[in-house]
Amino acid sequence: MKLSHTLPCLLAGLLLSFTAQANDHKVLGVVAMPCNATNDLALKIPVCRVIKRLQLSAEHGDINLSGAAVYFKAAKSSHQTLNVPASIKEGATTAWININSDNDNKRCVSKITFSGNTVNSSDMATLKVFGDD
Repeated sequence: MKLSHTLPCLLAGLLLSFTAQANDHKVLGVVAMPCNATNDLALKIPVCRVIKRLQLSAEHGDINLSGAAVYFKAAKSSHQTLNVPASIKEGATTAWININSDNDNKRCVSKITFSGNTVNSSDMATLKVFGDD
């Protein structure tokens, strides 16, 4: 009798674990956006990671962005300028932003830089960065 109740629970647990593994979206980090416009905000990625696309989310305030770039470990000067929206409202998440990472050469993202600032908030907004491999 106990085995008949245990087996469905084990199967449900396995199903949930496979579902979680299928989602490759990872939080890469969070950047605090200052109130004054700046162009030297960097999110360093400590572990070699091939990322095919990024998604950005604003928390604790609205964010104005004037630019972003992704840098690869393969060569120090190898980078790609990203097409990011000019503004992200608090609680909003952008569409996925494609990165031209080369899977054959295993070009790993080493850092992502942002230019921008917090607007419509007395606190610093945070920019949460998601990656998908």
